Amino acid sequence: MPTHSPEEPTERHLAPDPALMEAARARGRERWAAAGDLPAPEEKPPGRQLKLKPRIAVIVAVAAFLVLAAVVAVTSGGGSGDAGTDTAQPSHSYVPGLITPPEALPDESSSAPSNSMNPTLASSALGLIPPTTTQPAPPPVDNNRAPSGAKSLTMGPGCGGYTGVGSYRDGRKGWVDHGDGKCGSTFVSIPMSGDPRRDDPSAYAQWTFAVSGTCEVSVHVPNGNLEEVGGNPTVYYVYDRNGVGGTPMASFAIKQVEKRGQWVSAGKFKSSGNLTVQLLTRGQDWNNSGPTYAHHAASAVKADCTA
Repeated sequence: MPTHSPEEPTERHLAPDPALMEAARARGRERWAAAGDLPAPEEKPPGRQLKLKPRIAVIVAVAAFLVLAAVVAVTSGGGSGDAGTDTAQPSHSYVPGLITPPEALPDESSSAPSNSMNPTLASSALGLIPPTTTQPAPPPVDNNRAPSGAKSLTMGPGCGGYTGVGSYRDGRKGWVDHGDGKCGSTFVSIPMSGDPRRDDPSAYAQWTFAVSGTCEVSVHVPNGNLEEVGGNPTVYYVYDRNGVGGTPMASFAIKQVEKRGQWVSAGKFKSSGNLTVQLLTRGQDWNNSGPTYAHHAASAVKADCTA
């Protein structure tokens, strides 16, 4: 009769019956329910979660691709007219106080032609430059008369508004009066300094106009000989003030010996209330043979001004 060691099993265990296992689980749940405890929730099979995650990833990737494509389409659809708007530099020069900053100009590429402003008229909108498109052109000047709407003033010996500073009488050497004392037929011959590059600061003639706006100045050169009308040239200063002094805003010169008996246009000058024209005494009144007694002529000066 064979003998068995106590460590060796006397029988072989069989696999548990599934039905018995389920019945045991049911009894366990009943005991948990009776004791007031709830069993731990059953975990969902991990296979189903693994199947959902790839779908979500694909949906998110597709949505991101569509959003990116829409952004690219909107950005590229702006056209070449909007390209580089963040870094483009203005094409207009900006001088503070004079030209509208380019940033204030309308966008011509996005505005209708009828509503857009011409950049060259930007200063006109601020009143810096008189507009040329809203005002009709003045009629042509006829017979040396001022255009309609202009203020015309004539100053000179016998007319008023004229002053001879430092005048003295010394025969043909000093200041000499000519004419009948009436406006337009009277003038004064003023002695020269003797140097074509230097003035006598104590002697000059001046015409003053109480006007505002832009004035076209004309100078009358009377008839006479070298001792009466001998400027070659005669130099004038223009001041935007009542009287002379400081720096003139402009100057001009007239060869009186070539313009005798004529009105000579000197140009247009702006006046803020008073406009003064000054005749200087620089000039040569001698030659190799001795003194010529050449004089500058001071006659009428006219200003045709528009506001």
